[in-house]
Amino acid sequence: MKRFLLATVSIAALTSDAARAADMPAKVPMYMPAPVADWTGVYLGIQGGAVRRDALAELGSFGFKLDGSKTGGTASAVLGYNWQQGRFVYGIEGDWSWIGAKTTRLTNTGSLSTSFDVNWLSTIRGRAGVALDSTLFYLSGGVAFGHIKNSFVNLDSDDNVESSFTQNQTKAGWTVGAGVEHMFAPNWTARAEWRYVDLGKTGVICAPGTGFCEQSSGEFSNALMLGLIGVNYKFGGSHAPYWSAPRTHVPLSVPIWAGGYLGIQGGIAHHDAFFNDSDLFSLVTSLYEREKTGGTVGGLLGYNWQQGSFVYGLEGDWSWIGARTSQLAALNTFESLSTSFDVNWLATLRGRAGLAFDSTLVYVTGGVAFGHANNRFNLIFTPSSGPALVASFTENKTKLGWTAGVGVEHMFSQHWTARAEFRYVDLGTTSVACASATDFNDCVGLGYRGTFSNTLKLGLVGLAYKF
Repeated sequence: MKRFLLATVSIAALTSDAARAADMPAKVPMYMPAPVADWTGVYLGIQGGAVRRDALAELGSFGFKLDGSKTGGTASAVLGYNWQQGRFVYGIEGDWSWIGAKTTRLTNTGSLSTSFDVNWLSTIRGRAGVALDSTLFYLSGGVAFGHIKNSFVNLDSDDNVESSFTQNQTKAGWTVGAGVEHMFAPNWTARAEWRYVDLGKTGVICAPGTGFCEQSSGEFSNALMLGLIGVNYKFGGSHAPYWSAPRTHVPLSVPIWAGGYLGIQGGIAHHDAFFNDSDLFSLVTSLYEREKTGGTVGGLLGYNWQQGSFVYGLEGDWSWIGARTSQLAALNTFESLSTSFDVNWLATLRGRAGLAFDSTLVYVTGGVAFGHANNRFNLIFTPSSGPALVASFTENKTKLGWTAGVGVEHMFSQHWTARAEFRYVDLGTTSVACASATDFNDCVGLGYRGTFSNTLKLGLVGLAYKF
């Protein structure tokens, strides 16, 4: 009997414990952040891409401004070291680059020979950025060194040097840039970067040859814009990269940016236009520049994707541009100059990528640009008797170029966002031939040519509805 009572009590106790255990809430494992890629250490790499070299000669003795700009290629080697604290990555980097953007020209009359070149470039820069899983967004800046060879040579009828301005030296300047780098394997990264380099201005002395120098001073300026892609090998580091660890699902702490959107935008447009009289047919100056600040308004359409705080997408827009500039200037008693420069509409197709902080998105953008340019440069001779003589260069076409910018966008309700953005647009350079029935200054007969170029700086604000 005692054994029966003892067994009954034991069974009851076990049943009670089981019931209490069933009523207890399940144990919830503590959340542990998933590790991120290890960026610390030394790395070595190669990179290359496109380079835009802007060179300008201002020569007081001749009254000329000469444009020696050229787009070409670049290839380089990179060495650097990163430190990492959480998601913050900072370091130092150096590179050496070959630059292939030399331009030379001999005018149709054979009286002027010009050459502009930066044949190599080296930089030492600091880097700092934020790592989002295996992707690093960073800013970069520091000192730059480049070897410059520029020349402006005036020739006589026998091709002898009458006078010249030359620059052949290594110059120091500065550089800034921004980029994105992705770690696609434990020790390998790929990157894309935009960088601006300014090698400053240099005063030069006119060197007489068979002729003489009316004034002794001139000035060369040199700057570069580089669009680079590269691959790096990182030595050492963790052997357990973030993708090898089990990952915990974490609910998004930021608004949902993914999806299509439609909006409007407007703001300020600064139009900078050039006509480069490379053959010097006007005999006044080589480079004519006109600037105008006006307005812009247009519409935009885009789509975003989102991974955590990383937002990326595609966007297109179309804008009316109101920044036309024109001028009628008297050169002397009988000659005058009539110019007009206009980009009346602009369309772009761009990629966007950025980081969302709560309801605010900070992003970079870049892609292709299309704009309709209507440029005109006329030299007019009005004699005391007889008809006027005209030498005319005109461009009326849709041009293809590129654009890049930065912006910030804020989601102030579930479907509405407001943004502010700065964007740079370059519609490239177009060569045109002189067209004139009257053939003033032998413009047509000698085959004179000139080039038009148009750039825009846009300060935009906008409103978008997200579907």
